[in-house]
Amino acid sequence: MEKLEQQSTVKKASEAKWAGSRGDRRSHRTSGSRRVTKLHCPRCNHPFKPPIYQFLCDAGHLACSNCHGRLPKDKCYACGHDGAYRRNTTLEDVVGWHSVLCPNGAYGCQAYVPYHECGDHQRECPCAPCGCSEPGCSFVGSPLMLRDHIRDAHGWPVDKIHYGNPQDLCLPESQRRRLLVAEEDGRVFLVVACHEISLACLRANAAAGPQYTCRMWAMGKAAGAASALSVMMKMEVPCCRVPGKAAVVPLVVHRKMLHGASLEIHLSVRIEEVQA
Repeated sequence: MEKLEQQSTVKKASEAKWAGSRGDRRSHRTSGSRRVTKLHCPRCNHPFKPPIYQFLCDAGHLACSNCHGRLPKDKCYACGHDGAYRRNTTLEDVVGWHSVLCPNGAYGCQAYVPYHECGDHQRECPCAPCGCSEPGCSFVGSPLMLRDHIRDAHGWPVDKIHYGNPQDLCLPESQRRRLLVAEEDGRVFLVVACHEISLACLRANAAAGPQYTCRMWAMGKAAGAASALSVMMKMEVPCCRVPGKAAVVPLVVHRKMLHGASLEIHLSVRIEEVQA
């Protein structure tokens, strides 16, 4: 009886898996946007992952491990029949080889991940979309796509940097924004300056990659002053999915530190990758 119940469950899962595929079974990979409800726990609607439990009732009701831990072990939660739970190892095998394309495929991620790990992958996906902050612009793309967009469509200057090396920037009043792109891994950082300067890493998920620290210092010389003025700050680099929207503690630059008729800010930036 148990074997027949498991076979029935697997048949239903397989039918859901291949629905809409027009009989093409050359790959176990399916679109991440396809709804595969038979691979979700009917109790909590979370994707199944091993271990999966099935009650020995006529319908063979299923429960994920979390739900199973909170349910009575001698009575089916759905139909009320007396009995017991058993592991459904056949369905566990189905769940194990059923993989989906990351939903961020349109933004460059070509990873196939086990269906039950899709949520975890999305929280760490380096291609998770970020949005443009320019008024009236609805562009959305991966950090690299957004880098190219705001450079080409909105004229942000781009400077290449190396981790651990200071980068000198001259930011005139007419252009207080800058993109910094790391030569080592292509990571994109945003510098936005007015009388306050902020820096952030352009990515939707902080968990998508390494963490960074930054040291920034601005140099200036007030009229008649005997020595140069400077302000400096060291910080952990925050992340932002929309340029200029990060929650940061800015570096404050006094107006008397600005240079020349263009009111330039002379800024040095050094970004370092935090070693795990």
